[in-house]
Amino acid sequence: MGRPRDASPTVLERAGTAAAGIGAPGTGRSRARAVLQWGIVVLIFGFLLGFLATQWSKLPDFDWRFEPGWLAAATVAVALFYLGQNEIWRLIVHALGEEIEARAARAVWGKSLLARYVPTNVLLVVGRVVLAERHGVKRRVTLASVVYEVGIGFGTAVMAGAYFAIQLPALEDQPARYAVLILIPIVLTVLHPRVFAPAANFGLEKLGREPLPQVLAFSRVLLFAGLFLLTWAAIGFGLFAFAASLHPLSIGDLPYVAAAYPVGFCVAVLTFVVPGGLGTRDATLATALTAVLATTVATAIAVAFRIFQTMVELLYVAVVAGLARARD
Repeated sequence: MGRPRDASPTVLERAGTAAAGIGAPGTGRSRARAVLQWGIVVLIFGFLLGFLATQWSKLPDFDWRFEPGWLAAATVAVALFYLGQNEIWRLIVHALGEEIEARAARAVWGKSLLARYVPTNVLLVVGRVVLAERHGVKRRVTLASVVYEVGIGFGTAVMAGAYFAIQLPALEDQPARYAVLILIPIVLTVLHPRVFAPAANFGLEKLGREPLPQVLAFSRVLLFAGLFLLTWAAIGFGLFAFAASLHPLSIGDLPYVAAAYPVGFCVAVLTFVVPGGLGTRDATLATALTAVLATTVATAIAVAFRIFQTMVELLYVAVVAGLARARD
């Protein structure tokens, strides 16, 4: 049952209403809106530069080496990761009954992605909603697409994390390690429409937003889950290739190193108030890599990969935004 009509709006509802109002046509003077929009841009890039500076200062002393072949493979794999997750969002929007042209969708997703470097990640959602609306996508549909994107993305990362636990060298002789596979049916149960939809609608209600405009069939959810797993495989290989470009690694370490990235992602999502998972994801990744690398090497690779990934991300956003402008 919803909140009584005469009750005062909650803090979450006020936050949700304020976020939804940004960029709405006819609200406030155009100059004020322009100042706000440019202010948000400056804020995002300010946090991004601070993020990169902080990461750079964390790089430990390390006998760096570069293998161009592995580095090139890492670049391609990370770029495919961004392209893949971008396309998944566009397909989710389509499944929810809206259409957005492919180039425009890539630009919208890429530009909004940069806002995650601002604490709480609220600007990521707001930016996605506002930018997609300019291309005819209803706000509530975009919000619903983000809910599905985060839910399925996090759920599949948990699945990949289960595989990571099985691959832990310290548990190699422990048959009980396979018990972690129970997470897979648990995740699939949570993603089932009969569970996911009520939970998502409850959260949207707390933000003062309308419920999901459409509930995706479980077959669609499974399809998107499979696509997300492919993107986790891509970024996982990218991490392995990047590490191999800096330090010798056995190809047998590939499954373990690749599965370490989704674990770090899960920690970053759970600490969403930290911009871009700053520190939390890197520390988790470094800890995970110590199973196959020395502590100093693992730390250096974890931090260096975050900087490298951010650079590829910025390049990806620049390309998709440029292509969208060229088409216009």
